[in-house]
Parts: sequence; C-alpha cells; structure tokens
Amino acid sequence: MFFPAYNEEKNILKLLKSAIKILNDVADNYEVLVIVYEGSTDKTIDIVKKFANKNNKVKLIMQPKDKKGIGYAKMMGFKNAKYPYIFYADSDNQFNLREFKKFLPYISKYDIIAGYRINRYDPKIRIMISKIYNWAMSLLFKTKERDLDCAFRLVNKKVINNIKLVCHTGVATTELLVRARKKGFSIKEIGISHYPREFGRSLFESNLLNLPKPKVVISILKEIILLYKDINSKNK
Repeated sequence: MFFPAYNEEKNILKLLKSAIKILNDVADNYEVLVIVYEGSTDKTIDIVKKFANKNNKVKLIMQPKDKKGIGYAKMMGFKNAKYPYIFYADSDNQFNLREFKKFLPYISKYDIIAGYRINRYDPKIRIMISKIYNWAMSLLFKTKERDLDCAFRLVNKKVINNIKLVCHTGVATTELLVRARKKGFSIKEIGISHYPREFGRSLFESNLLNLPKPKVVISILKEIILLYKDINSKNK
C-alpha cells in the first residue's frame, strides 16, 4: 500500500494504524509507503518517521520540492513498490481502508480494481466539477469507468511495467485507466463508501466557496491536452 501525503498530521497516524491492521489480516508479506511532499509544513514527516522507526514495514519516501503534484507522488509510489500487487489511496481518511478487502476476491482475475464512491461526501461544487470532469474525459478518451478521479485502487505491477505515466496533476488518476485500457488490461469497478474530511483541506480548493484554484485548473487542462495528444499520436 502507498499513500501520498501533504500536511496530513491529523490524519496520517490513524491511516497508518488502519493500513497495518488490515495488511496483517490479509498478507504474509507487505509494505506501507508514505510519499510526503518536501514542502509539507506540519508534522506529517515527523509522525511517519516515528512510526517507521517502530515498524519496519513502513517506509517514508520524500517527494522533492521541484517535483510537486499528486501525479508525481503516485509515480514515486509505483516506482518504489516492490510487491506484485499495489494498492493506493488518499491519506485524508475519507475512505475506510477495511473496504480494501472487497477487492481481494478479484485480485487474480483483473489487472486493476478501481473503487468508485457510492455516496460522495465532498462540497457540492466539487462534486459538480467532478461530474463534468468525468463526462469530458469519457468523451475524450472513451473511458467506461464511472469515477475516474477516485484514488482507491489495486493495481497489478505488470500494468505499471507496461505503461508510461507522465501526468503530475490529478489527471494521473485518469491516465492510469486510460493507458491500461489502451494496452488491453482488464479493469473491475467496485463501489466503496466515502466519508466527510474531518481534518485538513484539499489542495484542489480555494477558500472561496470551495471553488478550485485557478492555477490548479490551468495545470489540469494543460495535462489533459498533452495526454490527449500523446494517446492519439500512439494510435496512428
């Protein structure tokens, strides 16, 4: 399991304890990677270091300041994962990691198992933007999945070894499915629960009515265009 994190000091300890408990139940060999952006300004790094010192299954990986973006954090997670099955999720505790067990019956049948949020507990404006995003991406890339930006997934490492991920923003979550489907890998969707964020704030949102930050939107649009060009150039 790996978890990107940025200023999640009030969430990260609960997340790590939950991950360890679940993995002890289902796996003989496992690791937990936490990819923390170097620009993190709270105690997230210190908490992970302290936890890792007591549990050798946990490893802290620092994401360089000049390599910012959730997409780059996911690249680092996939690159550093050593086992054949890789699960990742956000570190804000809006998911119940116990629902990872729903994926296990399908682990040998599908290359990617993608969670989709049954009832999403985010600000209404963000849910609306997400619906528009999913609709637009389905038109551009012929995607079939219903929740393209849901970060609760189990991925067979052979997928990662056969595709090249380049997106540094949140588009990376969609890119994984787009490139995997183009390569013929199988994808299974499973509904999962979603909960309100108790602590911290999404980097996607500004302080004004939970609207997305203009800089973030511009970066996402640029990556969508680049991804579209790249996917289509390889189809020719």
